[in-house]
Amino acid sequence: MDGTVPEEPDVRRMYNGGGLLEILEHQTAFFFHSMHSPGICAIATNEAGAARVVAKRLGQDFESAQETSALFMKLMFEAPAVSLWRGAARLLEGHDADTAASPISDPAQAAGHVNADSRYLAVAYRVMPAALQSQIWIIFDLEFIMSCAHGAQRRAAEHRSLSPSKVLRESALRSSINVEAVLDKISMTIGECSRLEVGDLIPLPDTDPGSVRLNAETVNGQIEIGQCEMGVWKRQRALKLKQPVLEPFTQEVAKM
Repeated sequence: MDGTVPEEPDVRRMYNGGGLLEILEHQTAFFFHSMHSPGICAIATNEAGAARVVAKRLGQDFESAQETSALFMKLMFEAPAVSLWRGAARLLEGHDADTAASPISDPAQAAGHVNADSRYLAVAYRVMPAALQSQIWIIFDLEFIMSCAHGAQRRAAEHRSLSPSKVLRESALRSSINVEAVLDKISMTIGECSRLEVGDLIPLPDTDPGSVRLNAETVNGQIEIGQCEMGVWKRQRALKLKQPVLEPFTQEVAKM
């Protein structure tokens, strides 16, 4: 829509279902089915925004686009509205942004059913050239937004309750290390190594594919995790651990 979205919304207001329908009656709006969109109830734009969409999609000037019918403006706004919904819905829990079915519905099927007892948070942003006074409205089910806010507060409190050492330990346990599966080890002289060429065959006479060592690279050097056997799983080479993780590695983890 050729515009940037400011950090702060132009409007942030709560409505009941009746008040919301009254406001959106004067907008070009699409409601979204609660089965796919339990939090976002609707997306709308004002008359200037709808005309700007028509002008952009048809390559017309803004003044000519303003003369088109309200029905045609709504038809032109449908694809951008669904696209905006998909982008926002992917960030929200419980939303099926990748549904192949149309997420658009009538108000009664949207989150909260848009009745007198339901409550909504309407957020409007001023987009595109300021002179056009174009707005995009996103309507959220208030109960969904409150649930998200409470969840964020709970997670923040849990994070604050962790001591710095616990935070560091959790960070260390999530970090990555290199793991090597060692099939066999052989001894060679430096001279023999220097004469190796592409295509040379190195015999492994005593190698047992049922006894592969799994090693981890730690700050204290390589530590053996355990013994594995090599095989095939789902047509891919794979290793199967034959014994519990060895104590030296568990001790190394316990030091974190």
